[in-house]
Amino acid sequence: MPISSYRKTFGEKEDYFNGYFSREKITDLDEDLIATTITEDDLTKVSRQLDVSMGEMFQLINIFAVVLFALLIYLLTKLIIEKNANAISMVKILGYENREINSLYLTSTTWVVILSILLSLLLSTWTIYGIYGYLMSSFSGWLTLYLKPAVYPEMFAMGMGAYVLVALLQFRRIKKIPMDVALKNVE
Repeated sequence: MPISSYRKTFGEKEDYFNGYFSREKITDLDEDLIATTITEDDLTKVSRQLDVSMGEMFQLINIFAVVLFALLIYLLTKLIIEKNANAISMVKILGYENREINSLYLTSTTWVVILSILLSLLLSTWTIYGIYGYLMSSFSGWLTLYLKPAVYPEMFAMGMGAYVLVALLQFRRIKKIPMDVALKNVE
């Protein structure tokens, strides 16, 4: 566990430490007092093994997540447009252009998507750090979790790119709604 968590959990002082880093083998401590010895080679092997065994899997997870996100947004926007087909047809009769109708129905969706992506980035980061702490507690060492700051703009860009593709498909759907739908449904 991180040393700050250890100090808090076991009531130790701020300057307490329970590990030694040394370039040479420690010989002045009794072997019974040493729980584990982790070398630089050990950590290098672990990181190399993680990269080899799981490195390519993360690209697959990225693709799956973006496709799932695009599918979800597509279904939601399709539902909105289908439920409002009568109103869209009426607005076309009143002389609105497709571009104006698109902005009426997809601007609010765009804002919701932007806020959802930003909120999900915060929640997923918080969740990952929580899970990672429990994961590392089962190992006899500690690998620090580091997320590059560039990951967040990349994830935001992937989400918005998927949304733009979905929005373009929905623009076509709005354009295809005929004006006579509103006239047929008038009672």
